[in-house]
Amino acid sequence: MAQSGPLPCSHCRMPVDPLRAERVAIFGDRFRYFCSATCRAEYRPAQLDPILTPRPTLLNAAERRASTKVRVQPDKAHLDSHHAEKRALAEVVDELVVRLPDTSAITPTPLVTEPALQWQPRESVPVGEASSLHSSQDLGAALLIVAFVGGLLAISLLLAGDNGVVLTSRVLVAWVSLGALVTYGATTHRDAASLSPLVLLVGPAAATLLATVARFSTPAELSPLLSLAGVALATTAANVGWAARARAQVQTERQFIASALDVEANRIVGEDVTRVSARDLRAGEEIVVGEGEVVPADGTIVAGTADVTPWAMATDTTSRSEGDPIVAGASVKRGRLRIVVSWTGNDRAWARLALDERRRADLHTSTARLGRLVAERGAPITACACALLTFASDQTIWQILAAAIAGQIVFSNTVLSEIGAWWVSRTVHLAQRRGIALRAPEAIDEASRVTAAVFCARGTLLLGEPEIASIDPFGPLNAERVLELAAGAHNGAAHPTATAVLRAARQRGIRPDAIRSPTYRPGLGVTAIASDGQSLVVGSRGLMLREHVSVALAEEKIGQLEAMGQTVLLVATGGRLVGVLGLQDGLRPGARAAVQHLLDVGIEPILLSGDTRDTCEALARALDIDHVRAEVLPTDRGDEIRRLADGGAITAVIGRSPADDSALTNANVSVSLVTAGSGSSEWQIQLATDDVRDAAFALRLAHRCRSETRIGLGLTVGSSGFGALLVALSIVPLSVAPMLGFLGSAVALLRWQTTRE
Repeated sequence: MAQSGPLPCSHCRMPVDPLRAERVAIFGDRFRYFCSATCRAEYRPAQLDPILTPRPTLLNAAERRASTKVRVQPDKAHLDSHHAEKRALAEVVDELVVRLPDTSAITPTPLVTEPALQWQPRESVPVGEASSLHSSQDLGAALLIVAFVGGLLAISLLLAGDNGVVLTSRVLVAWVSLGALVTYGATTHRDAASLSPLVLLVGPAAATLLATVARFSTPAELSPLLSLAGVALATTAANVGWAARARAQVQTERQFIASALDVEANRIVGEDVTRVSARDLRAGEEIVVGEGEVVPADGTIVAGTADVTPWAMATDTTSRSEGDPIVAGASVKRGRLRIVVSWTGNDRAWARLALDERRRADLHTSTARLGRLVAERGAPITACACALLTFASDQTIWQILAAAIAGQIVFSNTVLSEIGAWWVSRTVHLAQRRGIALRAPEAIDEASRVTAAVFCARGTLLLGEPEIASIDPFGPLNAERVLELAAGAHNGAAHPTATAVLRAARQRGIRPDAIRSPTYRPGLGVTAIASDGQSLVVGSRGLMLREHVSVALAEEKIGQLEAMGQTVLLVATGGRLVGVLGLQDGLRPGARAAVQHLLDVGIEPILLSGDTRDTCEALARALDIDHVRAEVLPTDRGDEIRRLADGGAITAVIGRSPADDSALTNANVSVSLVTAGSGSSEWQIQLATDDVRDAAFALRLAHRCRSETRIGLGLTVGSSGFGALLVALSIVPLSVAPMLGFLGSAVALLRWQTTRE
């Protein structure tokens, strides 16, 4: 960006013309201008904040996701010098091309000072435009009232008799009502999910026109035709008005999300910090988010530790640090974070299905499209069917035309066309309130058809943090020596079992054995050479059988531990079993509730684990799970999921990435914990937390969405079709069909407004 006027000398702050500066130097990829050679010689770059300083050994996004997370603890020396560094950094920030609102780049003025749930939407339009928008809404409501009252008058004037003046008045009132509806359709913004005004108004317009023609032809059917036109106009106006109120509720949720994500960002460029809009960020850029600020884009934390509310509508606070993904809308309550941006704009987790017209769930899911398809195609089909049935009954041309119009009116129903979209929108918003991000509209459709949900037990139903509950030696070795051998075999490993063994050794003051040549076998254990030169095998029963080590001596003890739901770790040296360790892993809070979520909607829960069958069955009994897949190695879990699919099941897998990637990849629907905001786009459902209840709740929401949409469509289509059939067979008056259609849509809409999860 070009500079106009002089700049301050980088050392003494005296004004300097950049084109005539005595000395020019480059520090941190930026030009520095000096008024004299002395200032240039004495200039020392300010020490930047560690959060703002790029790290030369920084891993790329893919490597960070695959690597073990490293928790960064706050540096006490840095905290003690915080204010001094702020003053030093302010000197650099004064020279930025784009300056921050205040003089500190470390802690900018908080963007949000209230809790996330109390955020107020920003004023998205100027005051004049906002007032005109309110005027337009008021005008639309007035037009609908005129249309509704006009339709009622066209019916009620029947009581005044059937003389020429009354009949003409009824026709004129019907035209006024129709004019109000047409004006409403022409002047009101139409949501992309709404029924086309042409389809909506063709029925009432045809009924009014037919009644007008009948008035001058004076047939005997004039009064029924006027009643049909009046009922059509009144019910259409009522449906449109009621649907507009329902649509406003959905739009309010959408505006809240847009407001929560419409924040500013501190973008890092070299040693500079630039204040930009969230819309200007690009994937791969780095930003810094300070206390009281809102994360403007999805990304992965590369430095810092902070307490955050993990998404816009969250109420609880959790800790986030290096390696963790984070979503746009998260609010930093304490600390600072440096983040590599993964997704921006409408690609952000909370914006994809709610704000992006190309991917809005209420436009592109099959559940939402079904109602529009029935309304748009069902109306002409029903009109033709009614005309044919009436013609077959040897009725007059007036009755045939009136029956066709009545059939078209009952299916050109705005509630019928939008009820599925409203349910899908509610599903998306309920999911977002629980920290659930859906990758694409198809995820809702696929999740709604799931028949079996597979829990990868470790880290989902179980805490994934086992503890050594018992150590039982067999043979000449004591318990301390058994634990020493087990700790030596797991020294340097990072999986939960290794962590538990090493923790127990530290607590007892035992140094791990100095093993040699370790060979790690995923899901089974470790083989190595102990410090005394004997072969060492530490792992499961399956590994012992592979290494030809007999476990008959400890069968009774193993059975007792597995019956209590403990994982058994066997230790053998010199080809003989010398010890049995029992590891107890606690149930994750909400594990039973997660299983109940699935049972409530008819999804079969399945437990998948590498533990023995007795251990898995003990866990399954505690959670009310009947289907157990035990002793499945991590590398074989993808094949196990495919076998379930071959058996006719539509599977969802609930697990963690990367530990459960094999199972997640082979599922029809993958539900991954703590991945919302990450650079990965593989998993259909991503959670901002590790709460397994939310994972199961996502599947329950999708099933409820499908079933409730079917009920709503059944109510509207059933009542409309029944009314059209009665009219076509001349069993009831023409005006009954629109009344029945309105009754069905009213019940469906009331159900949507009153049903809550």
